[in-house]
Amino acid sequence: MSTPPRDAKAPKTVDLLVTNGVIVTVDAQRRILMNCAIAVDKGRIVDVGLVRSLESTYSARQKIDARGAVVHPGYVDCHVHLAQQLGRGTIPDTWPEEKELTQWLPYWTNMTEEDGYCSAMLSCLEMVRNGTTTFCENGGRFRSELTAEVADRVGLRGGLSEICWDVPPHESVSIGDTDACLRSLERQLDALPCVAGRRVWAIVGMAGMGRCTDRLLVEAKKLAESRGVLMDLHQSFGPEDVSDYLEHTKGVPAAAYLEQLGVLGPATKLIHMIHAEEMEVPVLARTDTSVTHCPAASLRVGMGVSRFGRFPEMVQQGVNVTLGSDSGNYSDAFDIGHQAYLATTIHREARGVMPTITAEQAFEMATINGARAMGIADELGSIEPGKKADIVIQDRTRPEWHPGLDPMNSLLYSARSGPVHTVIVDGEIILRKGEFTRVDAEAELARIDRAGRSLYRRMGFNIQHRWPVVGE
Repeated sequence: MSTPPRDAKAPKTVDLLVTNGVIVTVDAQRRILMNCAIAVDKGRIVDVGLVRSLESTYSARQKIDARGAVVHPGYVDCHVHLAQQLGRGTIPDTWPEEKELTQWLPYWTNMTEEDGYCSAMLSCLEMVRNGTTTFCENGGRFRSELTAEVADRVGLRGGLSEICWDVPPHESVSIGDTDACLRSLERQLDALPCVAGRRVWAIVGMAGMGRCTDRLLVEAKKLAESRGVLMDLHQSFGPEDVSDYLEHTKGVPAAAYLEQLGVLGPATKLIHMIHAEEMEVPVLARTDTSVTHCPAASLRVGMGVSRFGRFPEMVQQGVNVTLGSDSGNYSDAFDIGHQAYLATTIHREARGVMPTITAEQAFEMATINGARAMGIADELGSIEPGKKADIVIQDRTRPEWHPGLDPMNSLLYSARSGPVHTVIVDGEIILRKGEFTRVDAEAELARIDRAGRSLYRRMGFNIQHRWPVVGE
C-alpha cells in the first residue's frame, strides 16, 4: 500500500498557543493587537498574529483561550530586597526613616537561613501573583545560592546579589574590608554565572549611598564588565545620604562624581535617585545609565519623591527609567502594576501638570526598560517572535477590566496587577488561573507565618499597635 503524499501545509506542532487575546506587544511599533494569538515553542515566541491564521498554521500541545483578556509581557521588578519581606508592616507609621535601623539591625542579625528561605519564598510568590516574571535583587542577607534555589522552585527569572559594603552602618553587619567584598562578589559570580539556559544569575549589587569606598566601586565595576553583568547601586534616596555624599565628593553631585570614577554606563543602574540635582539628569542620559524609580518606597516613609524627584525630566531627556518595589517596611508590596500607577500620577499631582509620565511610558518602565537595564532586552520585555516567552494573561471576567475601551488606560489605572490570571516564564505556565503550578502555596505561606512569628520573638521587637488588638 503506497503512502499518501505529505500535506505541505500540515500544521506545525508547538508547545503552546495563547488565543483570543488583546496583546500589548511593546514591540518597536508599540502595537496593541486585537483578537490575536501567540505561538510558543521551546520557551520562545515563534509567531504573533491573527487567531485564525495561527490556528491554521500551528497545532499546539497546550492551548490557552484568553477570552478577550489583555495579554502582556511579564513585568520586570528592577529593585527588590527579598530578605526583608518577612518583616514587612512592622515599623510604625510614626517613625522617621532614619530610625529604621532600630528594627532592621535586630531583624538582620537574628535571621536564620530558614527565615531567609521563607522571606524569599514570600517575595517570589507575591511577585508572580502580581505579574512579575523577572526581578533584580540588591543586597541579600544570605548567600545568593539560597535565594536562587527559591526563585528556581517558583519558576521566576532574576538577577541576585548579596549585601556588599566596606563602610557598613554597624560593625555587626560588616563583611570585611574592600578585598573581602570583592572576593564575595567573585564567589557569587562564579556560583551563579550569567549563561544561556539559566533563569537566575548573579549581578554586582552594591549598597552605594556612601557605604562603598571609591576603590570598591571602581573595582566592582571592572568585575561586572569582565563578567558581562549589571552593576547596581543605591544612590540619593534621602537628604541625609545626599549631604553625606557631597561631603565625600567635595561638593560634586553623585552622578557627576560616579562618571569621574568611570562607574556609569549602559551596564550600570542607580536605584532611587530621588534627590538628584538638575545637572545630574543629562549626565545620566549622556552615559546611558539606567535609573530605578521606586515611588512607593519613598511615599511610605516621606522621602520626597513627588516633590523633588526629576523622573519626568529623566524620561524627557532619554534616561532609561525602570520601576522597583524595594522591600518590606518601605513599599511593603512587590507589585509593579502599582508602581506603574504611582509613576504616572504622583508627579502630576505635585506639579499640577498633565501628563508628566503617560500610561504608555510607565508600562515601558515596567517591561522593556527593565529588561534593557538588566542587559536582556534582546531576550525579554516585549511580545515578539524570537524572544523568550515571558507572558502575563489578565482575567477579563474581573470588573476592573470593563468596559475596557482603552486597553492601556484600563491596564494602568483600573486593572493594574489585581486581575493577573496566568503567568508564563520560558514558555512554562508557573501560575495557572491564579494557582501556582510548581509549589504548594498554602503550605509555603503557613511555613512563612511560623518563621515570621519565631523571628520576632527572638528579636524581642515590640510591634506597636495603634488600635487595641484583643485576643490571641
